[in-house]
Amino acid sequence: MSNQPSSRTKYLNIVKQITGIDFEVTSTSQDINEQNIFHHLANDQVVLLRDPSQSISQRIHKREQLLEARQQYNLEQIFSLAVEYVKDDSLLERIDLDWVMKYIELAKNSFTPTLHELWAKILARELVKPGSFSHRSLKTLSELSTKEAKIFYHAVKLICRFGEEHSGRLITGIYKKPTLMSIFAANNKITVNLSKHGLNYSQLITLIEIGLIHQQEIESAAYQPKDELKVNYQGQTYDVAIKQKDVVFTYYKLTQAGYELSQLVKPAKDQKLIVDILSQFNQLVGNDVEVYNRV
Repeated sequence: MSNQPSSRTKYLNIVKQITGIDFEVTSTSQDINEQNIFHHLANDQVVLLRDPSQSISQRIHKREQLLEARQQYNLEQIFSLAVEYVKDDSLLERIDLDWVMKYIELAKNSFTPTLHELWAKILARELVKPGSFSHRSLKTLSELSTKEAKIFYHAVKLICRFGEEHSGRLITGIYKKPTLMSIFAANNKITVNLSKHGLNYSQLITLIEIGLIHQQEIESAAYQPKDELKVNYQGQTYDVAIKQKDVVFTYYKLTQAGYELSQLVKPAKDQKLIVDILSQFNQLVGNDVEVYNRV
């Protein structure tokens, strides 16, 4: 017979660990004060406090102490991790006390190693370059789950930049503006399959809803023959030569908060990814795009 605790026992242990509330399940056949019973279960069992002598005020105090201890642990983890990101030759600036207080209030409620690391990177960068992260960015990060942080990581991996722009683009497609002669022709838009590269549509919507990506898909200006774009992807520049008239890129753009937080993410380099995306555009009528890897 298994000695493993039952699911109910595991659940009660989780409740105790999280809140400090120590419940037990027992049979009504025992002599129990009805006032101590919280809930009646099937099979003549009831849920009650293991130590009913504690007043509700004492239980509240215990729960608050437990929460404050966890918050203190979170801050200690974050501040210790930040040491790793502060280089010995860094020129530290005076940090805004108002910013620090807001930072602490939000950072203390991050409970996972992944988020601890992000908060640590923010602190280290803000010490070197004050103003790098707005309160809006801090607020957005504080509302981010570990799962959403991982989705954002995949999105940042797909971001490229045109020319000298800072924010970057999540390219979704390219098309040639129709002329009067081609208006009834087959659809000549090439769409990038983002899910193939780790970001499906529902995940994109999630990033929009939490304020990391702008809601509306954007269209670029129409590019003309002999226009040459310099597309930067993870430090590598690619020359994209436009071959026909009125070629338009569609893309999503990071919000300001998304851009600031993207500076914390250093995805593994995957040059094949951007080549794969840009090479798809050669399918467009007339080979509108040629891609050259600049050495």
